[in-house]
Amino acid sequence: MKEKIFSYLTGLLACLLLPYFFTMAINGVDTALLARSADLEICIPALVSLQIPKNYELEAVKSQAVIARTNLYRRYKEGKDLREVLTELKDGMDKMYTYWYIPDKIYEKAAQETKGEILSLDGDLKLVPYHELSAGKTRDGEEVFHDQEYAYLKSVDSSVDKESPDYLNSTYIPQQQMPKNISVTERDSAGYAASLKADDAILEGEAFRQGMGLSSANFTIQRIGEEIRFLCKGKGHGLGFSQYGGNAKAKSGETYEAILKTYFPELSLNTVDRIFRNV
Repeated sequence: MKEKIFSYLTGLLACLLLPYFFTMAINGVDTALLARSADLEICIPALVSLQIPKNYELEAVKSQAVIARTNLYRRYKEGKDLREVLTELKDGMDKMYTYWYIPDKIYEKAAQETKGEILSLDGDLKLVPYHELSAGKTRDGEEVFHDQEYAYLKSVDSSVDKESPDYLNSTYIPQQQMPKNISVTERDSAGYAASLKADDAILEGEAFRQGMGLSSANFTIQRIGEEIRFLCKGKGHGLGFSQYGGNAKAKSGETYEAILKTYFPELSLNTVDRIFRNV
């Protein structure tokens, strides 16, 4: 039975938002972030608990904590409304749990041992994506987004992901629900479908994957009787941090710093205070 308690987010909504917005209105976003950074740490365990399993190794969970914190501050830096971010987080938790709950101690420990740490590129906060399981190597950001801005997301080896029992997944869809003719027309360097041809239409691979509920866009298509089978490799979009791969590295003794350097070789560990004070 889950413990019924006030959530982290309930407290944040009550005591964090008002002083935050007063500070931001008077002194600007950077000052507000610095002033509230200690309070914002409160939501990191809850946020990470939505993103990675509690039975993963501590160093893998710590990697996820740094990623979560980076993306949180990036959204604030870009002008994202704090209330909107926290409401999204609260809604996500509502979907997963009937009652408010205390995150497992591993999330508390991961947040505490990485307190204030974020990833940056020459002092800038960038999108730091993660996924459950790659198809053997992660994807190149510039290829996926067709934009040099994401060139810092390099394709890296994560062949240990192939050892996961969830590496291969099949989805069967009735043929009458699909276009008459469908095929992959382009793949990226990691093997993920970049585009498909569905009758006369050209579809983007990741959008198709999400729309059809496939585990990944690294798939092959096979007609079996009255159904079409999509055999997928990996789980998720394949960009950035592979959680399974990171957990395997943690099991072999690697630290979260080394794990993050593997999956984000262009990014550096920094701290919130240093970034927003431009030290």
